[in-house]
Amino acid sequence: MRRGTRDVELVEEPPGADAGGDPGTARPRAGRARRWWAVAGAVAVGLGGLGIAQAVVDARERDRLERALDVAGAVAPLPDALAVRWSPDPHLAPVPGWRDPRTVVAVRTTTDGAQDAVAVDTPSGDVRWSVPLLPAPGERGGATEPAGTRCLATGEHRVVCLAAGAYLVVEGTSSFTTTPTTARLLVLDATTGEVLAEHAARHGDALAHAATRAGDLVVLLGTDPAGTSHVWAVDAEDGRERWATPLPPAEVDVLSGGAGSVGPADVRTLADGTAAVVREDGSVVLLDPEDGRRLRAPLPGTAQAHVVPLPDGRVEVVVPGREHGTVLRAGGDVRVTGSLVAVRVDDGSVPGLLLARDGGHVRAVDARTGEVRWEVAVPLVDAASLLDGRVHLTTPVLLATVDARTGALLWERPREGASFFGVVTDGTLLYEPRRVAGAARRRELVGLDPADGAVRRTVALPSDVTSVQPWAGAVVALGADGPLVLG
Repeated sequence: MRRGTRDVELVEEPPGADAGGDPGTARPRAGRARRWWAVAGAVAVGLGGLGIAQAVVDARERDRLERALDVAGAVAPLPDALAVRWSPDPHLAPVPGWRDPRTVVAVRTTTDGAQDAVAVDTPSGDVRWSVPLLPAPGERGGATEPAGTRCLATGEHRVVCLAAGAYLVVEGTSSFTTTPTTARLLVLDATTGEVLAEHAARHGDALAHAATRAGDLVVLLGTDPAGTSHVWAVDAEDGRERWATPLPPAEVDVLSGGAGSVGPADVRTLADGTAAVVREDGSVVLLDPEDGRRLRAPLPGTAQAHVVPLPDGRVEVVVPGREHGTVLRAGGDVRVTGSLVAVRVDDGSVPGLLLARDGGHVRAVDARTGEVRWEVAVPLVDAASLLDGRVHLTTPVLLATVDARTGALLWERPREGASFFGVVTDGTLLYEPRRVAGAARRRELVGLDPADGAVRRTVALPSDVTSVQPWAGAVVALGADGPLVLG
């Protein structure tokens, strides 16, 4: 049934019209007064509704931005135009897995070899705080650089730093890593730089020269004066040792050609949380992070193990063999043909997926069973991003998007101003450089819809910036004089 409409005329009564008037004339006047109140009430309700609607929109926008910032490897939402904000020190190493886009927490190495932990304001480059970690090594001969300092993100507002006085010394064609002379573990408030706790990083006579985070523990690696390497775990809050495990000797001459590196090279945390000791002889030892139990004998390889970083700070470790590579897992290793593709961005929408490239093809391998889920012909893939159930594969000349569950090719487009670090994304759009028509040295970023590759927006780039990449939640350009932070 269609409702009828009625014209309403608002009439202004002359002054004094109600004085001594007929009662019958008062009713229409009262009705008109009610109409005014109704109109005013409707306007108020309308304005209130607009305010509520705007609040809902603002809340949704905040939720969208928070979801975007939760995507591992994504950058902060981009403005309509990017400008050069500051140039970071080339020896500034951001903490892996650090997720606050407003601040870069990093280890800074000065020209004389001293190191400190710093927090740098991302928009301005201003140093918010600095904590000394390691003094300058002094004259040691040859080329010397620190090799034992590492900071780890252990919570939303905390960082744990291993400050170890170990150095890599290069003399001609040979190199060696010195035994640490000091080693301490510092727990820092990442907001203020306050040192919340400090502990000696040692197990007996072994001083730590490498560290990783495994759950609530910090796993440390060091070698004692007798040459025996040890792995031990401590509670970062109180420094109490939870477990310790000695390691069998490494055959350092097998792959290193006799270069005398002291003890195991590194300890890292795998995607499944297992602690992996990657050694100089190409072998890898897996340890249970809860109790330090050795999960198997050292697994040797035909070459150095490949350590592939993940966006959240953990790693995949692949031990190469003659016909395949072995991706290490506590619950059962996975064999892959070819090499793993570095996944730069991962929102977790399709978990348990390993991407391997070989012979012009990319294969998706089930990370639990090793089963090949799908294969697609895309040659020269250098990086991948996983967003909303889609895998975006980048090559020097092409961006190809496939369904992460089936491998079906969804869309592809040529790349301009391509970088070997994959696409830049704010968690919602993919950004690729594109030449500006009529300006040979100008580029802009085109924001592509991940679903179909359609251009949704453009972002202006500064002059002479031809390619960009993500860096600690920010966007940087690599110039002739070093990196430039854009914002």
